[in-house]
Amino acid sequence: MLHHIGIYVTNIEKSVPFYETILPIKEKEELKWEGGELLFLKGEGFQLELITSPDTVKGTHVAFSTHSVTSKIKELTKLGLSPSQGPYELQNGWKTVFYEGPDGEEIEFIETL
Repeated sequence: MLHHIGIYVTNIEKSVPFYETILPIKEKEELKWEGGELLFLKGEGFQLELITSPDTVKGTHVAFSTHSVTSKIKELTKLGLSPSQGPYELQNGWKTVFYEGPDGEEIEFIETL
C-alpha cells in the first residue's frame, strides 16, 4: 500500500503555497530530520512529503507502508538486498528504511503508529 510520495524542494516556503493551490490539502505535519525539514501535506487518500534540499533537487521517492520495518529488512536481506539508508526512528515514532533502486531511485518502507 502506498504511504506517500516525496518531492525534494529547494525552498519549502515557496513550495507549500503552490501545492496547497493545486491539491486539496486538508492537514500539514512538519518534522525535523537530519538537519532538514520535512512537511507532509495530507489530502483525501494521499500524502505528499516536501523535503528541503537547498543544494540540489534530487527528485522523488516512493514510500510503502509496512507493519514492521525490522521484518521488512530481514525479508529483503534474505533476498540479498541491503538498506541504502537507515533504519531510522523519527520524532513522531515512525520507523523508516530506504533502499536504492536500479536507477538510483529511493524506495522507502515506513512503519507508522
